[in-house]
Amino acid sequence: MHDTGYPRNVRVRAHLERQLGASVVVAPRSRAAGRLRRAIEDVRSLVRGARRADVVLLSEFRLSHAPLAWLVARLQGAALVVDGFVGLHETAVDDWRRVSPASPAALRFRVLDAAAVRCADLYLIDTEPRAAEIVRRHGPSAAVVPLAVGAPAWATWQPPAPPHDALRVLYYGGYIPLHGVDLVVDALSLIGARRRVEVVLVGDGPARRAVEARVRRAGLADRCTFVDAVPEGELLAHIARADVVLGVFGSSAKARGVVANKVWQGLACGRTVVTQRSSALDDVRCAAGGLLVQTEPASASSIADALVGAPLAHQAESPHDVAERLESVVQRSYDRFTDHLSALVPRRVHS
Repeated sequence: MHDTGYPRNVRVRAHLERQLGASVVVAPRSRAAGRLRRAIEDVRSLVRGARRADVVLLSEFRLSHAPLAWLVARLQGAALVVDGFVGLHETAVDDWRRVSPASPAALRFRVLDAAAVRCADLYLIDTEPRAAEIVRRHGPSAAVVPLAVGAPAWATWQPPAPPHDALRVLYYGGYIPLHGVDLVVDALSLIGARRRVEVVLVGDGPARRAVEARVRRAGLADRCTFVDAVPEGELLAHIARADVVLGVFGSSAKARGVVANKVWQGLACGRTVVTQRSSALDDVRCAAGGLLVQTEPASASSIADALVGAPLAHQAESPHDVAERLESVVQRSYDRFTDHLSALVPRRVHS
């Protein structure tokens, strides 16, 4: 496991323990100095943790370990579940653009991603469109099951701020291409005098300075406030002050197929969320109603129109039970996960 505190695997482990009564042994990644030493310690940790296991679950961020996890699972007579929530190629090439698409490194990431799918007895992803893409690209024999991200426990309905004039818009994140912040800046330019809009941008990342420069060139410095990254627990206060939370507007296949953390979180807090249109949002839309506003892909004018038409928080129809509605969407996906897991290890699940 790459990070025992990452919300995705925290939720998965809680489901296995509380809902299924499973005993979960965590094999944390090595933090030793030196690649060889880390590899040896990872092998030892995985072998020890997998003893007498019915299921070996490879968490997000660890897809490169899939062949090793497959070997250990087979030696133990266990099923291998792989969480492909964070792909190697999409992260390095599409999300962060640290690797050229034509480079040997990009090819290596593609091969490792494909190996992870092939090794799995059950492959987890986050949305239906991404599951369909995995099936189309790799044709796996194993089931590919969407497991929704959902909102964390701290994301609960928040009363709106006292009435105010300007529309308060919140972005938070790492300024990665997936988020499409440049498109948001273009949208603010298009809004012009149509509406008074104030944007708070929380977070850091390699592209932040470029975004700040773009804001200055567009003459929008008086509308945008940049705030350094804050601990997750402090995001709630920023969301509570906002009227609108921004989702994702990137041009990649992943951007068109995900439901970002900030979308779940903003909606669960009872705020209008403006994000790019995607079929991945169908179930979320049914739960969130008018709080979810979808824009046309790659369209700054569509984002501008959405912000001009967005209600202030105290004017929005924001049901107090929206977090519970969203959680029911997540729970249905976990029920499907349980069904598939029970087919792999029927003697243990539901026993």
